Amino acid sequence: MEIVEVKCKNCSKEIYINREQIREKMFCTLGCMDSYKFPLQQKDFK
Repeated sequence: MEIVEVKCKNCSKEIYINREQIREKMFCTLGCMDSYKFPLQQKDFK
């Protein structure tokens, strides 16, 4: 088992994970994953 450092796709925070578990897009939290999939739009604030 080798632990490697990857970056969160949304906020670029460091994540340490087993090399065998790495995916194309990695997120540090479910909140980061949700905000990446459904970003806030400017019209929501008008």
